[in-house]
Amino acid sequence: MQTPADSPLWSNPLVRHLAVILAVKLVLLTALWWAFFRVPEHALPQQSDIAAHIAGPAATAGSTLPD
Repeated sequence: MQTPADSPLWSNPLVRHLAVILAVKLVLLTALWWAFFRVPEHALPQQSDIAAHIAGPAATAGSTLPD
């Protein structure tokens, strides 16, 4: 008769199930990282300052008070 210490690790269905779940999670996490966090192949062109684009060029300070 085989004792639990003599049986191979992969013969246990729970171990096989957990290994499959772990492998699937690893593949899904890698796919998500690749889709959202990888370095882009092409560098983006130099972007202008967002505040300057929304507000327009800075106005020059001038006196509007009458003399």
